[in-house]
Amino acid sequence: MALDLLRRGMKISHLRLLAELSRQSRLTDAAATLGITQPAASRLMTEIEHVADAEVYVRSGRGIELTEVGSNLAERCVRVLQELTDAAVDIEHHVSGQRGHVHIGSVTGPAVEYVLPAIRHIRLSYPEISVSVEIGPSRVLAPMLEEGRLDFSLSRVPLDADPDLFDEQPLRREPACVVARLDHPLIRHPAPIPSHALLGFDWVFPPVGAPIRTTAESALRDMGLQLPTKILTTSSFLFTLATIQRSNAIGPVARSVADSFAMLPDGSPGSLAILQTDLPLSVETYSFLTRKGQVQTAAARIVSREILRHVNAEQDPG
Repeated sequence: MALDLLRRGMKISHLRLLAELSRQSRLTDAAATLGITQPAASRLMTEIEHVADAEVYVRSGRGIELTEVGSNLAERCVRVLQELTDAAVDIEHHVSGQRGHVHIGSVTGPAVEYVLPAIRHIRLSYPEISVSVEIGPSRVLAPMLEEGRLDFSLSRVPLDADPDLFDEQPLRREPACVVARLDHPLIRHPAPIPSHALLGFDWVFPPVGAPIRTTAESALRDMGLQLPTKILTTSSFLFTLATIQRSNAIGPVARSVADSFAMLPDGSPGSLAILQTDLPLSVETYSFLTRKGQVQTAAARIVSREILRHVNAEQDPG
């Protein structure tokens, strides 16, 4: 039936008038609401009856009254127009970025420090934007970004990757520290704990070549020390935390991550302790990375702008 009506000439103007007549009975009032003249409304009603090939209204002392056919048609017109309105909202949301899915990549530190609070804000201000976050080393994130599986990442361009494949906006260095379980023997050592005292314990490191491992090894060498002899290597950050919490092992992690585990939101102690050492740790600068020539979606622009706002707020707290 709908297809026949369209073929017979049903127009949006017909739908709008019928929908308005479902709310009021005077043709003159309906015409005024739509911004057309009463004669124009009368012509539209005549056209509607021709298209429907049925009587859709009768005149009454109160104006006009829709017939059963006209009333049913008007109800459908209301629903059709509402669907079009909803479609317009959907399009507007997509264009403005208020709806969509954003894929983010990040190394651990900025993920905790900036991505997480930014997502909290996005969930409140743009509830129709969904976000997925891939946490991992830069060597894993770079191919994902290159292949289009990520909209952007907060990471580094790996040494073996072609930097010309990415647009890079350097952000900041990533402070790091050494952590241990809450009742670790080193906790009782006067601060700052000398670096050589750290070498008497097992260390948990990410794989060779990971920035934080390279940073810790370089810092130890710069202080004239040997590298730890007892090392557990794992690419799993969760396994790293579990090992440190359940043994005397220690390990370097991003300072933002350490802070989040060392103290709960209410100010009470967390599940890890930050060791106050004389070992300077600061991982090389990470960047906001996108594919070269990439045009971000509106939703990705909103999310990336919010993340960068958090980064810039910490760099310039005034």
